[in-house]
Amino acid sequence: MEQIIEVRGHRLRYSEDGRTVFECYCGHGRGGITSAKREGDGCTPAGTFAVESAFGFGPAPSGCRLPYRRITPDSWWSGEKEDYNTWVEVPAGTRDMSHSEHLSDYPVQYKFSFVLGYNTEAPEWGLGSAIFMHCRNTPKWQTAGCISLPESRIKWLLERLEPGAVIKIASPSK
Repeated sequence: MEQIIEVRGHRLRYSEDGRTVFECYCGHGRGGITSAKREGDGCTPAGTFAVESAFGFGPAPSGCRLPYRRITPDSWWSGEKEDYNTWVEVPAGTRDMSHSEHLSDYPVQYKFSFVLGYNTEAPEWGLGSAIFMHCRNTPKWQTAGCISLPESRIKWLLERLEPGAVIKIASPSK
């Protein structure tokens, strides 16, 4: 089955085999959507990316077919040069993680989330990391560069998406 998530500005459309299943409002980076993503710019990267894996605080939603990891107190998404833009488990105080995202600090956003394959295959330091689709942090829609949706939509997608699903992100004018 062909599964495509399309984001154009604040509109998200999910389709299966060319048929629209739902459309809804979504959040994106506070700096907008860009084709020139840089670390810390607050922008969401434009392009077509794989939906790689999922993660969250509890067990995987029923029927989740994506690889799924549970967040622990030692879970980080690395912004450090040696393992840039990857999930690492680092016990507190054992390593400087000052450029990284401590996943357990975001219990609302990362209750359910999935990794978008931006800069993940051969990560280039400084081009941006930790690009996810995650739960909206009520009442805000904007993010530091991710896509946000209501928790119910994220959970529904995680119960439905299969390996091979893709996301296409574009600014509203494209």
